[in-house]
Amino acid sequence: MTVRTATTEDLPEVGALLAASFHKDPVSIWLFPDEDRRAAAQPPFFKTFAMLALESGGSISLREDGLAATVWFPSSDDEEDVLSYFDFLTDEELKRFGHLAELMAENHPDQGEHQHLQFIAVHPDRQRLGVGGALLAHDLANLDGVPAYLEASSEFSPPLYQRFGFEHIGTPFGPDPQARMYPMWRKG
Repeated sequence: MTVRTATTEDLPEVGALLAASFHKDPVSIWLFPDEDRRAAAQPPFFKTFAMLALESGGSISLREDGLAATVWFPSSDDEEDVLSYFDFLTDEELKRFGHLAELMAENHPDQGEHQHLQFIAVHPDRQRLGVGGALLAHDLANLDGVPAYLEASSEFSPPLYQRFGFEHIGTPFGPDPQARMYPMWRKG
């Protein structure tokens, strides 16, 4: 497996991969209930998130074959209004996204410097085959003892993260009983 650090030139590819990977994700379905709208809105939505990661000093790991990517943000006390970057969303989508962002901020741990794994994406044809785990192992090996945080967006994801030392913290939260997030922490 060859992994490289993505640049701004890779943002369209990363956005498309994240959109494909999360198309059937419970939180994505809650945010974009209409499947056609989800297919149209998610590529620019995720591309914008990837851009924000790079602009904030985070990083994106991308498998050279394009099958998987991770999007990391550094811990920050900056309360920048990121909603303004998503002006292509409808008013209802912005309202939903704002609500989700508030819930995530309320549940984000205050445990000092860490890296936040915002997304790990695997092409739908390759999910559940170890592709994401291999990329995660690569990234975690490069954290140099820095703790990591994530919100698993599916009840099926935590076992993967637990294999890499993540532990549940807090209680699951979400905007809807069908769209729960599972906060997890990994000591450095």
